Amino acid sequence: MFRRTLAKGGLAVAICGESGRSESKPATFITRPIVLSSLVGMLRRRSALAVLLVVGLLGGCSSSQLDTSGPLPDGHGLVTESANALTGLRSVRFTFSSSGVIPGLPIRQVEGDATLDGGPGGAAKGQADMQESINRFQLTYVLTGNKLYLTPKSGPVETVPAPAGFTPASLLEPDGALHKLLTSATGMQTEASELLGSVQTYRVAAKVSKAVISSIIPGIQSDVDVKFWVAENAPKELMRMWVQIPPVESNEGATMLELALSNHNVPVTVTPPAG
Repeated sequence: MFRRTLAKGGLAVAICGESGRSESKPATFITRPIVLSSLVGMLRRRSALAVLLVVGLLGGCSSSQLDTSGPLPDGHGLVTESANALTGLRSVRFTFSSSGVIPGLPIRQVEGDATLDGGPGGAAKGQADMQESINRFQLTYVLTGNKLYLTPKSGPVETVPAPAGFTPASLLEPDGALHKLLTSATGMQTEASELLGSVQTYRVAAKVSKAVISSIIPGIQSDVDVKFWVAENAPKELMRMWVQIPPVESNEGATMLELALSNHNVPVTVTPPAG
């Protein structure tokens, strides 16, 4: 939502397997001064604004209760109902994480709240953990009106124009990124019933074409496998999504993007930072 990306996601060094267990990858911290203008330039890139792409990792990689016994409902019907439920979505809490590096997407983890209220394109606020080359840094962000406020962990607030066309609306609206992912998926197959936190869901496996995924997350150059977690009860809200990106080189592993939503339609208030 910061762009289509901001309308898209974040990265947390935790990789979840099918069992729901978390594996922590060692993180390398390198202390180096980072010029704020460089950070701002990065965030203004289309891919960097993937921050709000997919709002909210519900429950993160916490353990869940999995039931693969049947009968299970039709995957296509579940995803269709979930896409329809997005038409009534006005606000959401989000978290986005990535287990690896995607060109042009220097995000380790992004979390926050997004809303369609607060301006023509909506508003958003939260925290981001970024990595540009060997430089890793954290910041808070606020998107409201036509301005994007960036506050590094140490440093003054920097105000830049909000990226045109990359707002919470580009993620949450009926023709936005989330709806596009759900309606463009093919080969949907319900795999299991799974408890995420306190929400009972169905996990649906599917595929999304390169043409669709690259229009949402620049840098992805292949078809991808996806999984959707759809709430069992009406209105069948989307609760989590995984996107598995094949490796570019044979000696590399796949990259997993994780995305989840919570606090659907809970009112969100976004105000500019003081100063």
